[in-house]
Amino acid sequence: MAWNIAALFGFSKKPPIPKRLVIHTGRCPQNHKCPSVQACPTGALRQKGYKVPTVDKSLCTNCGRCSRSCMPGALRMEKLSV
Repeated sequence: MAWNIAALFGFSKKPPIPKRLVIHTGRCPQNHKCPSVQACPTGALRQKGYKVPTVDKSLCTNCGRCSRSCMPGALRMEKLSV
């Protein structure tokens, strides 16, 4: 039986699956200030009034913080189709 030392110490992890932010406007209640705007560390999300937030893709790092703070699930990180 061969031992994989790298796997034993957790160094052979699979590369992360590339994802991108997708906004599902139908799931956004549009009745409050979006908490995801404040959760974004780069300021890529903007909101006018109570409307659906918009994303500046040049600033977005796809970290996923916004999608984790969106309770209705309007902001989601989805896998890129290869």
